[in-house]
Amino acid sequence: MHISDSEILAYIAQDLPYFDLTTSLQDVKKQAVLKIFTRQEVVVSCADIAARVAKLLGCEAKIFIQNTQKAKPNDMIVQIFGSYSDVHKAWKLAQIMLEYTCKIATYTNQMTLLAKAENEKCEILTTRKSFPFAKKLCLKAVIEGGGGVHRLGLSDSILFFKNHIIAYANFNEFLAQIPSFKAKMPERKIAVEAESLDQTKELLKAGVDVVQCDKFSPQMLENAVALRDEIYPTQG
Repeated sequence: MHISDSEILAYIAQDLPYFDLTTSLQDVKKQAVLKIFTRQEVVVSCADIAARVAKLLGCEAKIFIQNTQKAKPNDMIVQIFGSYSDVHKAWKLAQIMLEYTCKIATYTNQMTLLAKAENEKCEILTTRKSFPFAKKLCLKAVIEGGGGVHRLGLSDSILFFKNHIIAYANFNEFLAQIPSFKAKMPERKIAVEAESLDQTKELLKAGVDVVQCDKFSPQMLENAVALRDEIYPTQG
């Protein structure tokens, strides 16, 4: 996933729109070195972006652990060096980004390993939801943690939620629209979020392509899969 210099500069501008008021008071002319270490075992994500943040702020950077690789506690991920004031500009921007992205990548990797231990075909996919103005970094971290993308945005795929269904008189009236939805979008899958096993069954019988099981327990998911296999025995 490509993140452009203009996007990184926009990220920098959020924290540094003008200049570093603190270091401007110090008038320190020395060179400085910043070393970013891990506190715990993590899957590294966005080390390349942290290095580019530093370079765009006039520093040099060296990456010691590449994206997707695992780092042990107290491993150094990135080293940044340059003038005292420039290194301080890069410090928190690089550190905070790595804190978020490495943690997302690590959790994703842990979930992926657990899921694939049960079923090699199982994939961990991210929703389009993310903390504001950080979507690309979140997606990049999920991918570098071994996950995939479930949905990129509202223009990417069709997914009906409860707030869409209440536009109809009742659930059955919504189900009656499924053939019409499919006819209008023959190249897209029709996905609907279900809140119960009864809804799951009715959606499957109505011919939706994907049933998204909202907050189902593991046992409910097993029952949902059994319903799928019963209604569509050839599509397991």
